[in-house]
Amino acid sequence: MYNISIPEDYEGLNQYNSMRSVAGRVQNDLNTAYYMRALYQRAIAGTTFYLPENWKRAKRYFKNVLYSMGFIGVVNTKEYGVQPQICSFAGYGLYLQPTKILVNQPLVQFEGTIGEDCEIIHLCGDFRGVWDTIEHFAIRLSTAIASLDCALVNERVSLLAAAKNKAASETLKYLYEKISAGEPFAVYDKNLKSDGLSEEEPIWTYSQDVANQYISDKLLADIDTILQQFDREIGIAAVGEKKERMITDEVNIQIQDSCARSDTWFENLSDSFDLTNKLFPELNLSFTMNYGGELHEYNAKTNADRIL
Repeated sequence: MYNISIPEDYEGLNQYNSMRSVAGRVQNDLNTAYYMRALYQRAIAGTTFYLPENWKRAKRYFKNVLYSMGFIGVVNTKEYGVQPQICSFAGYGLYLQPTKILVNQPLVQFEGTIGEDCEIIHLCGDFRGVWDTIEHFAIRLSTAIASLDCALVNERVSLLAAAKNKAASETLKYLYEKISAGEPFAVYDKNLKSDGLSEEEPIWTYSQDVANQYISDKLLADIDTILQQFDREIGIAAVGEKKERMITDEVNIQIQDSCARSDTWFENLSDSFDLTNKLFPELNLSFTMNYGGELHEYNAKTNADRIL
């Protein structure tokens, strides 16, 4: 195995995956699950695929396999004709690329040679999808939103109360609920002074300097910044933090930054579609990809018999 930092072939891809820490991959909570789902939908929203009519039931399958795994095979089966299928690789080519596609599904068993009776459509040359990017940002957004929830609770507590027994404690809770509900005036039995409450003020302000310790606005800004960073990763031209006098060159740099990864995706998909359409011209595959504030087209034709 070559000592390379980027997995250029599928054996290197397996080695790359094995180096990932399973324990620290994803925080197992609802916030992380929410953001992973939301970011994934955000990442795939800008691409529209135009597929043949007989792939109508495969439209979600095609897009989800392609973006989550990073590649999908197009195979010529005896039973179902030319179909997109989740697959694995075998063999070595001249440039350490796979030469065969293997499909082992309940209804499809297939082994074929790439370029002869099957092709591979992929997002990147390293055969990876978008899940590493999704996880990267989802964990950070989950951590930030958890911090925000904690801050919102901590920032609203500014009172302490002293009570000698349970009855007095319940009375103080009741009075606080009335005051919190907006009632301007609350009364309690003065006999509680001798039974349960201190002769001094039973409730007093606990100064935790809420105004200076208020950080929710900063956390909200952090969440927005993380989301904008994700947008730039997937091609959405996020401007970022506003400046009073942002010059045109600064705006252009941020737009170019948002195009870096999407340009790679568009180029790889175009090359893949070229090869697939050459082998199976009846498919006439095409797509559009919206990134950097512009619509980029590959052989896009919106005919009645073509679908997303």
